[in-house]
Amino acid sequence: MELKTGNSKRWFIDLVSGFFILLWVYAATAKLLDYQAFSVQLGQSPLLSAYAGVLVWLVPLSEYILSGLLLFPKTKRVGLYGSLCLMTAFTTYIIIILNYADFVPCSCGGILESLGWTEHLIFNGVCLLLAATAFLVASQNPKSAILELKRNTILKLCTSLFGSSVLVIVLFLTSEEQLHRNNAFIRRYPHHLLTFNKAYDLEVNSYYFAGIAHESLYLGNYTAPLKLKSFDLTLEPKENLSINLPNLTSYSFKSIQNKVYADQLYTYDGSVPVLFQGTPDGQKMSQELYKRAFFDKIIPVSDSTFIIGTTAASSGNYALGNITSNTGKTRIYPKLLEPQIDGVFDVNGFLLFNDLLNLVVYQYRYRNEYLLLNTQLELQTKGKLIDTIATAQLEVLTLKDSIHKLGPNTQTVAEYATTASHYLFIQSSRLGKYESEKMLDQARIVDVYDLNNQNYVSSFYLYDYKGEKSKAFIITGQHLFALMGDYLVIYEIRSDFLDLEAI
Repeated sequence: MELKTGNSKRWFIDLVSGFFILLWVYAATAKLLDYQAFSVQLGQSPLLSAYAGVLVWLVPLSEYILSGLLLFPKTKRVGLYGSLCLMTAFTTYIIIILNYADFVPCSCGGILESLGWTEHLIFNGVCLLLAATAFLVASQNPKSAILELKRNTILKLCTSLFGSSVLVIVLFLTSEEQLHRNNAFIRRYPHHLLTFNKAYDLEVNSYYFAGIAHESLYLGNYTAPLKLKSFDLTLEPKENLSINLPNLTSYSFKSIQNKVYADQLYTYDGSVPVLFQGTPDGQKMSQELYKRAFFDKIIPVSDSTFIIGTTAASSGNYALGNITSNTGKTRIYPKLLEPQIDGVFDVNGFLLFNDLLNLVVYQYRYRNEYLLLNTQLELQTKGKLIDTIATAQLEVLTLKDSIHKLGPNTQTVAEYATTASHYLFIQSSRLGKYESEKMLDQARIVDVYDLNNQNYVSSFYLYDYKGEKSKAFIITGQHLFALMGDYLVIYEIRSDFLDLEAI
């Protein structure tokens, strides 16, 4: 009877060991054969992104080592114990994914690619039970009964379960901290964050976003500067508007542009300089600013206060300033923007206003930094992008007549920037770790940051439409509108991941 029991135990241990040998060899080989895909999955994991560079080799190596240990009788018990630890770690990972991660990514590929995360959890639970039982049986005296286990064996079993779980939890917490605060340019992508709705053919590519008011989206046109095109928020066309400026022939216009903000239309030309204000229908426009300061960027932050981008007379560097229309006061702040090379190209960026937070946002184009300022242009804080370019990498070419121009080797960090709700959205074509170059052939990358805490939130792909890439986008509610070539395209944003209804 004892001989029969001993044979049954050995048979069970050998069977479980064989199962894990097949499991680990197959899993490790699948990872290495599709190394790039495995790297991308780890790099975009919501738990372990910061350690992807180590884990991409450590995991398959561990699986091969465990397979080797399980082959030989003298090391089989160690192999079972290691299998129990590794499977516990995998199971803990899945539990955190399902319950505590910021988003649930697609199921991992390879050995169980047809299963979702819940099915993976069930499979892992069965494997855990097999590994634990086999380890307990292997740890018994062959002549002992099933329940006669040594205290240290139980302790080892509990230690493996507890220790492996704690290790994954610690990796998760520290990875989250590094990902949000000290990201080594590793992005993470919630799946299907954007859903295509429809597109409208504008027939020309000279339109730009003027703004949103009264549940209407307004487009300006560089080639027809006194015309506005409006749509409702379902992308149905509404009106084509003409802007009537008083004393039109009295000004030497060079570059008229329009902004719609807080139910007001602002028509301006910073080369004159002049700004008109009125209703979005363009019929009741009045001159608000004239010959105060030249500017190439301007945003209204109240009925009478405007933030501008201009050239500081004292240094010749690009600077920010504010103008108050009802008092006539103009003030330039030459030290807000920090020059690194020339004080002109290197501080170029996007001037934005977040009305929810009542903050001015200045995003540098060629470096990984943005400024948050109040409406008096007092610096509140600085934020960092996950991009690693902290110092502008410019190629400045000198043309005829001492004209300077940026060359093709200039590295652009932010191709476009906009703000909505309490988020900052940065469009980029710079790839992070574990990202495929092929994606840039079909999409642009948008990185999302939380302005409340300056943390990186996530990224998503803004896919091309009919071969045209996004040149600008604007967000209201759960809608993202993008200009792509001749088309105006609308997407829906998943509200369970980014709740933008506070806009």
